[in-house]
Amino acid sequence: MQRLVMQGELAASAVHEISNLLTIVLFNAGLLRERHKEDPQEARYIDPMLHAATLIATLCSQLRNLSRPAEARPRPIDLIEAARGTFRLLQQIMTRELVFEAPDDGPVLISADPAHIDQMLVNLVLNARDATRDEADRITVRVGRGPGSGSHIEVADSGTGMTAAVKRQLFKAFFTTKPPEQGTGLGLVTVQRLIRDMGGDIKVRSRAGKGTCVRLVFAPPAPPEAGIDEPHEDQLPAMPAQPG
Repeated sequence: MQRLVMQGELAASAVHEISNLLTIVLFNAGLLRERHKEDPQEARYIDPMLHAATLIATLCSQLRNLSRPAEARPRPIDLIEAARGTFRLLQQIMTRELVFEAPDDGPVLISADPAHIDQMLVNLVLNARDATRDEADRITVRVGRGPGSGSHIEVADSGTGMTAAVKRQLFKAFFTTKPPEQGTGLGLVTVQRLIRDMGGDIKVRSRAGKGTCVRLVFAPPAPPEAGIDEPHEDQLPAMPAQPG
């Protein structure tokens, strides 16, 4: 645990320094873009630089949330957009085939802290990566909604799967089937704690040699608080008689 804490502190410090340097890059690139906004020839060099710097800034923000998660601040969010943002980041750093699936008939609303969605999804996709044998294997991130079953996000892979014995120990702290230098046995424990803190649950389907699917089921967002109606005139208390 001390080693993990030290690694988290080191990562947070590195992200802080990178962010400081990146601010200079973004500021000066923005000035260049403004100066040459009427020159498409120059803009074709500046725009990709700004785009790349913005992606790095997003990566730094997400790494900061993973290494030093702030106090949970749940709010109504669209699970599709939250998951898609993390998925795009993972696409840039993963060598597996990644697929994203989501309903196309409107948002999937939940109440959650977006940083915790990042953390859970990254954990699950990295676990799926470690369970797949080669780059030809597929990992699918799927967002769904269903009456009675709650909105959910699941990560499915076509990897090695798990035996019944492994599944029974899946949520024990420090239990892992990975080599010592690759796993801590805390990823799924963390995901389980976060989803249950949100009032949701985690479900796992897996068979040896047939892959694994981990589903996070979210509690529906709380309805907005009812506004306090202004009293009608005939409901107001009578005003006391004025003296004199």
